[in-house]
Amino acid sequence: MKKTLKIIILIIVALFVTYSFLLSDFNPMFKNAEFVYLTNALKESRKENFKSVLDIENKIYKVVKQRRCNCETATTYIGPYRHGFSLTKKIYLLKIEKEFSNNECLKFQLLNYDFGNNIIGLKKVSKFYFGKTVDKLNEDEIMTVIIMLENSRLYNPVRNKEGVRNKLLVYKRILNKNTSW
Repeated sequence: MKKTLKIIILIIVALFVTYSFLLSDFNPMFKNAEFVYLTNALKESRKENFKSVLDIENKIYKVVKQRRCNCETATTYIGPYRHGFSLTKKIYLLKIEKEFSNNECLKFQLLNYDFGNNIIGLKKVSKFYFGKTVDKLNEDEIMTVIIMLENSRLYNPVRNKEGVRNKLLVYKRILNKNTSW
């Protein structure tokens, strides 16, 4: 009985030490050029002020919980580039979630998302579709950008005006429902 208890405690300690090492800065995985680039880009995105976009996105996704974590989306910008489960991706994700907030990951995504037609980032998409800078976008335009983040090909405001309008109405109902409580 004592021997079994010692073995169980030893296994738990070993798992804790392994987990701590995997997420520590001593792990050589985090010296990978792609991961270093991602963390530097995430740090750079802290400087951006997308408060209006972040506020609306957070209100919407408090109710709609179907979306992936923004930090998980950020890790898709680095390898390994294969479908399915990858332990490496999970470790990267845990490290990113530990060091950056969900809003910082969303800012990174807004700066680097490919909206199609060679339009990368919120600044370019706001100029292209709305002819405005980000700080001049109204609530409907911000919600349109958030809708495009889900699937920019499906919810393209030029090619699929009807689909974007329908989704926009759904999001407006969600926002109105939230503000009335």
